[in-house]
Amino acid sequence: MSDPVKRKKKRRKKKKKQQVNIHLIIGGVMLLVLIIMLVRLFIWNRGTHSGYDPDNITDEFDTEVLDYIQPLDPELLAGREDDGVMTILALGNDPFSDERGKDGIAEMIAEGLDATVLNGAFPGSTIATKYPEYSNSYPLDGLSLYWVVAALANQNFDLMNRVTADLGNPSAAAAAETLGSVDMDKVDVLTIMYDLQDYMGDRIVYDDTNENNINSCCGALNASIDLIEQTWPHIRIVVLSHPYGTFTTGDGKVVDGDRDDLGNGTLTDYLGWMIQICVSNGVTILDNYYGAVTVEDTHLLTNGFHLTVEGRQKVADRVIDLLDGK
Repeated sequence: MSDPVKRKKKRRKKKKKQQVNIHLIIGGVMLLVLIIMLVRLFIWNRGTHSGYDPDNITDEFDTEVLDYIQPLDPELLAGREDDGVMTILALGNDPFSDERGKDGIAEMIAEGLDATVLNGAFPGSTIATKYPEYSNSYPLDGLSLYWVVAALANQNFDLMNRVTADLGNPSAAAAAETLGSVDMDKVDVLTIMYDLQDYMGDRIVYDDTNENNINSCCGALNASIDLIEQTWPHIRIVVLSHPYGTFTTGDGKVVDGDRDDLGNGTLTDYLGWMIQICVSNGVTILDNYYGAVTVEDTHLLTNGFHLTVEGRQKVADRVIDLLDGK
């Protein structure tokens, strides 16, 4: 009887040892899992270095400049004798009209290209007219882009001279005098540059019922390009887009052209439509909004949207680079 009893006791001891060993193993596994979880949590909280350096300046994410370059068709110059002098006529408003001396865009371009640059820009004028038809209540419409081009095409400067005389502005008078005496047959390049004053004046951007509506920016630009090409096919047209700018309303609110929609879009909307008109007409456009005086270049502006000497030089340099190779 003693042997079976002993064997039974041994089996109990063995079973107890096995139970103890299993508990130790399970406990060890749970402890290991807990340690791994704590280590991973610590690493996750600490994170890993992304490589970003806030002090590093890079242009990796700069916006692409939206230039569209289109040379003049050589066939349009067939039979035309080159006089050896590059003559450029500048139309537009304040970027050219603010300064007509050596620190002005026209003179900077002239010096950089050894060219003759005729400055026909009117201060405060716009691409689009304020009213669908000319009204004496707003004479500046008579100095808008299409009316200026039409005066040149028809060689009729009566309205232009009357408006500038009433304005009493020396810069406007100088533009009218220049335009009244220019020989368009000698002009090789015609530049068009207006700042944000169409946007400021809440001018219509586009009229989908009339692509030549001069009461809209696109219509006025389209009609003007068409008239220039029909009247002087030998002239290369180069449109210079508006740069960035801001202005202050009568109640003291500062309007940022990059973000504020006054009813017809932001300045970038005006830029987009302008580019589309130029591309559809096969006309060169230089993007100054992203390529010269951007939202990051407020030091190149005075009073919100007027260019400093350095700002004018940046615009002039883009024209020089374009036309230097002719």
